[in-house]
Amino acid sequence: MEVCGVSVPGALRRGISLTVAGLPYQLSERLPREGLDAFQKETGIQVEFVPSWGTSADQLALILGTLKRHYPTPDVYLIDMIWPGTLHRDLLDLTPYLREDSHDELPELLKNSTVDGRIVSLPFYVNTGLLYYRSDLLRKYGYRHPPATWKELRAMAARIQHGERAAGHRGFWGYVWQGNAYEGLTCNALEWQASFGGGRIIEDDGTISVNNPHTVEAFGEAAAWVGSISPPSVLTYTEADSLNTFRSGNAAFLRYWSSGFRSIRKVDPAIEGRFKVTALPAGPRGRAQTTGGFEFAVSRYSVHQREAADLVVYLAGSQVQKSRAIQEGYLPTIRRLYRDPDILEAVPEARIVKRDGLNGWVLRPSTIAGQKYAAASKSYYQAVHRILSRQCSPQEGLIDLEKELVGLRLGNSPH
Repeated sequence: MEVCGVSVPGALRRGISLTVAGLPYQLSERLPREGLDAFQKETGIQVEFVPSWGTSADQLALILGTLKRHYPTPDVYLIDMIWPGTLHRDLLDLTPYLREDSHDELPELLKNSTVDGRIVSLPFYVNTGLLYYRSDLLRKYGYRHPPATWKELRAMAARIQHGERAAGHRGFWGYVWQGNAYEGLTCNALEWQASFGGGRIIEDDGTISVNNPHTVEAFGEAAAWVGSISPPSVLTYTEADSLNTFRSGNAAFLRYWSSGFRSIRKVDPAIEGRFKVTALPAGPRGRAQTTGGFEFAVSRYSVHQREAADLVVYLAGSQVQKSRAIQEGYLPTIRRLYRDPDILEAVPEARIVKRDGLNGWVLRPSTIAGQKYAAASKSYYQAVHRILSRQCSPQEGLIDLEKELVGLRLGNSPH
């Protein structure tokens, strides 16, 4: 028997209840209309939610503690996409339960979820870095299109900034982004590094690749923005700080996540109708857009592994992804959905990603780094922050960073 595309052997599985942990309240409230109600009605499986707790670090610690004690519940966890390498030993291999949709996942995302040959999670929603820009200001200064390269961005941002300040807007800046020493800087810096041909920090074979001339060039370019087209205080900015600067009309360009487009468009009178979004600029080796988001995983200790796996596969499937995209604006993770006219009409970001970004998604090296990813990312963003604040040159910073990563026993240096 098959319902909702899910195999249900024999009678409906009445009386079975699954617990899903980690969903924020608003997301759990929306799931029923996105498809969960249909799943519960047709399978007879009931689903209950345990809300997320505290910070990301708090959540990871609690999930690790629960799994290590082999508790049978929760059955399903919502996990950050940088956690599969840390949690994989206690997660169910979903490979036997996958449907055709699952094999059509964007390859980079499926690779991220695969540890030691086991697919241990499936995407719930995905974010990718995009460039927000003031379309009215581009027209004002004679630009017919947003910047296609980082070099163009720097030139356009400088000209617009100069013009707006001359017109009396003294606190105006060309470009804002996330420069504080935290995970957000890892995401930004990896985009620069990859687009300049500098690799992924740690490659899939364990090679620590970050110390190379391409990364030196990338970080040198970014350091030149600070105090010129970007405020010196950008080195303290998180997502909220950069977004507030753009929302208040004080910046021409913003690097932000794809999920922010719909909310900014709705609630910002200072820039309403005066901004658009596009792919991030390209470097000498093309475009790179760091990917973030969350995934569903099943505990190996659930007493209802098949039912839990069926729920995860269903929630990650095309039917629910299409509903979520149209209703909430989330980017799909299944390739064929980028050809769906309903999604392309409802989600402008999907048109941009289809045109410019499907081959440019870059993932942080969390799967290869495993439980040491947090330490590796901290070493990376602290080194980048020192370079951007001119405490050291890019060459010096990357030499020290390579030594730190080797010291974590993450892999082998090519030097």
